Amino acid sequence: MNENMISVIIPVYNVEQYLYDCLISVIDQSYFDIEIILVDDGSTDNSGEICNIFASRDERIKVIHKENGGLSSARNAGLDIARGKFIIFVDSDDYLNRDMIEKLYGALELSKAEIACCDYTTLKFNDEISDNIEVLKQRDAISRLFDDDGFKCFAWNKIYKRSLFSNIRYPEGKLFEDITTTYQLFKKVNKIVYIKEKLYYYRQRENSITKTNFNKRNRDLIDAIEFVYDDAVNSGIMSEHLKVGYLGYYLSYIQKGFSAKFDVDAEYKILKEMSRENIISLIRGKNISIKKRMQLIFIGILPNIYKWICRNTKLIRK
Repeated sequence: MNENMISVIIPVYNVEQYLYDCLISVIDQSYFDIEIILVDDGSTDNSGEICNIFASRDERIKVIHKENGGLSSARNAGLDIARGKFIIFVDSDDYLNRDMIEKLYGALELSKAEIACCDYTTLKFNDEISDNIEVLKQRDAISRLFDDDGFKCFAWNKIYKRSLFSNIRYPEGKLFEDITTTYQLFKKVNKIVYIKEKLYYYRQRENSITKTNFNKRNRDLIDAIEFVYDDAVNSGIMSEHLKVGYLGYYLSYIQKGFSAKFDVDAEYKILKEMSRENIISLIRGKNISIKKRMQLIFIGILPNIYKWICRNTKLIRK
């Protein structure tokens, strides 16, 4: 095994319409020394057979067929057999810029960091490319995980040293599983390198988590961001920047809950108190949109009016 081999883990579930584009983009990477682990998570369409066909044509591809266990379970199954020194996750309905792996790996080696991130695009290919590379200390990188723009908490637009996963796996049976895991991985390193270039092409489908109707499982988002918030406070790495981003995530949950007419009153009480306590930070904060910051300030000052408007109109809904 080449000591610089990279394991690319691709969970697969009922994506026959998109899987070809995804796999071709990985196979054709300019960085060749990769193993490609396809985890068929109990697909009921032709996805599993497509995986087998590609594996028969490229010796770098390994296929795992397993019972459906969800995205975290599939990622963990890939991690368990990965042999590369580095790990990259790709969602099977997305695809990559041809140079993504080479550029992430090059930035990692040049900066001597243990995690490298890149920007992403929602499949708009005419964006202006920037070659800016930024090296961030651990606390600075963590503080930006909840920003509206940037590398965010996603698993898939990053490369990691495999050793970081020695005692970390994705929580199974949870939505928004990336959030706590990415945070824990960032906590284990001293610095992270960020390439401000759109190298990952994210496909947001109608049945994605962010597009489907709000339900009680969305509470997983609050559990995840509260874990990060509490741990950052207890670890002494909480920052004003991270706190503003946290409030932005909390606001998104509340808005969707109000829109779906769910009972989110307990969470709203927490949000209004935190917004009131952090009005100065919200005024200064630039890491979430002006619209979000204004709404959070409104909540902090006139929470009952904001709640009435959200319950009765569509003016404030995201």
